[in-house]
Amino acid sequence: MSLLLTRYFHTSRLWNAAATAASAKPVEKSALAKLRRVTGYSFSKCKEALEKNGNDVKEAESWLRSQAQTHGWEKATKLQGRATAQGLVSILSSQHNAVMMEVNCETDFVARNKKFQSLVQKITSGCYTYSKGQAGAVDTILSKVSMSTDEVGSIPLDGSRSMKDEVAVNIGELGENIKLRRAVALGSGTSILLAGYTHPAAAEGSVLGKDVVQVGKFGAIVAYKSTEPSGKGISSGRMAEIGRQLCQHIVGMNPKEVGSLDAPPPKAVTLYATPPVVKTETDTPASASQEAPSEEKNNEEEFEYVAKSKSDVDETILVNQEFLLDPDLTVRDFLVQNSIEVVDFVRFECGEEVETTPAA
Repeated sequence: MSLLLTRYFHTSRLWNAAATAASAKPVEKSALAKLRRVTGYSFSKCKEALEKNGNDVKEAESWLRSQAQTHGWEKATKLQGRATAQGLVSILSSQHNAVMMEVNCETDFVARNKKFQSLVQKITSGCYTYSKGQAGAVDTILSKVSMSTDEVGSIPLDGSRSMKDEVAVNIGELGENIKLRRAVALGSGTSILLAGYTHPAAAEGSVLGKDVVQVGKFGAIVAYKSTEPSGKGISSGRMAEIGRQLCQHIVGMNPKEVGSLDAPPPKAVTLYATPPVVKTETDTPASASQEAPSEEKNNEEEFEYVAKSKSDVDETILVNQEFLLDPDLTVRDFLVQNSIEVVDFVRFECGEEVETTPAA
């Protein structure tokens, strides 16, 4: 009796499976190709999604996304304690809006992966669009908003999904911990221009007015303006080039503050406490020795302005630094020659220690 029941249930299962297979729609090749192209998932995954959703490409795509997000968050939870010392700095800038981000991963191998770079470009564009939609700046004002990991992660990317959801999906696919470390968004009025630059630089990058996400290990955004009277401004092409050159300098020389063009250049001081004294073999006549003090004093006054010791210059101030692209000039000289004033700048270096303000 038990043998007959076993055969019955086995035959029943086979019949049900065959009936289900017969009733299911075969996967359409065009739908499979389209889903593969849109999502980038494997053919086997796309086929499964279409089978479960009756060849509906949109429903299948939604199912794949939800599966990837669930898997990604599970993977992210397991990897969240692992160090992320590598990654990329990214910039998207136009004349009056700019965003710079740092996105970290565990290894340089993943940092060079096209999928990781695509993620960085996608969330940088999302952050740019979001920040651009916030309150605009007054003509003469520069706005600068710094964002922490949690603040960047909560920015909506598309629909109900946030940036941290997108990161979770990529953690699941790349198998490494990924962290949205920080971001800064700048907005300016019409009188202040913004320029961005990353190093190493891509063959084609964005300086002014190009919606191209730049990526590298270092990045800088500079806010600057012309000091020429209205109607006598520099051409837009030249202004763009000046912005790029200033960013290159900031990346390479790492200044800590702008400094003031109104402040006088550092005063030259003597390398000696007193003028050198030249001794003679003959005795000095009494009349000559009486005149020596005033003569020595005059020499000392002149000598105070002869030589400059580099240690006396604060080289962390931008305008005091030798200009990276022309060592014969200081940045102050370059700015004055081109009738430019630097309003502010921001510099990121991937993996650098960031000073935090202690809680009050």
